[in-house]
Amino acid sequence: MQNNKQIPVIINCDTGIDDAVALMIGVKSNKLDIRLIVTDLGNVDTTQSAINTLNVLELINAPEIPVCAGDGRCYKKERKRVSVHGNDGLGGYKFGKNPRKILKGDGVEEMYKTLMSSDEKITIISLAPSSNIAKLISSHPDCKEKIERFVIMVGTIEETPEGEIPYPEFNCSGDPEACEYILNIGIPFEIVPMEMGHTAYLTWQEVFKTKNTNFVGEALEFIYRSYRDRHVKNGIATHDGCAIAYVTNPELFKTKPVNAEVVYYDSIGTGVMTMDFNKDSNAITCFEMDIPKFKKLYFSTLKQCKRKGF
Repeated sequence: MQNNKQIPVIINCDTGIDDAVALMIGVKSNKLDIRLIVTDLGNVDTTQSAINTLNVLELINAPEIPVCAGDGRCYKKERKRVSVHGNDGLGGYKFGKNPRKILKGDGVEEMYKTLMSSDEKITIISLAPSSNIAKLISSHPDCKEKIERFVIMVGTIEETPEGEIPYPEFNCSGDPEACEYILNIGIPFEIVPMEMGHTAYLTWQEVFKTKNTNFVGEALEFIYRSYRDRHVKNGIATHDGCAIAYVTNPELFKTKPVNAEVVYYDSIGTGVMTMDFNKDSNAITCFEMDIPKFKKLYFSTLKQCKRKGF
């Protein structure tokens, strides 16, 4: 029987390195009822991302969770992809045999089925460009009534000097039309900006501690070696882990209303999410987090990971 305190969620992700941490926190928190995980465009194609997701779930000995791949295309216009997580998205780590299988079918349609079969509203957490979500709402507008809120790892709250282009954070710039669409359809939109993951980064000393914690920590340390983030020089950013922690442990974050907008720049060929605290709000954003408590959550979650049969 489902724990009534659990939050029903669908996770939209592009499983790379920080997604792996996010999944671990989400599963081991026991605060989420993860109904479905769907992979979206990102560092690797959606099928590889789904394989990565299944491998992470098997590694952490998660319960059976349906995993389905999206079609890997942007909502309206294709954009340039980036790769900062190694060729396979998880640093080339060699996982063992995995009996878990990708759910057959289209990721968007599986999201729709999951929403419409639910007796309660579902929170959608997006750790990737939101292409799948935009396609879901545009093709099935009746499902809006089944969505509690969007929690999106996206954008930046840093102030940009006049005349300069804000940093093109990937989850928006990878498909700005999708981000813009779901921002403006009237469903509560809650933002975990990139600054959370940049300030709550794991230092190399904490990565070493990760390795020495258990077998999952050993795998994560290997995977971390392939992570590249130009904002973090001494460790590993935790963007997607922060987004999941915002849902499982909201007390770790301070939030405030904000006016979020997707602005397009010809010079970079894509759009960037900008945020203005002086205009009428259309979203909520995190602006501060308790970093020591987040790291305590990370390590306590890691310690919960046990091998099958133990």
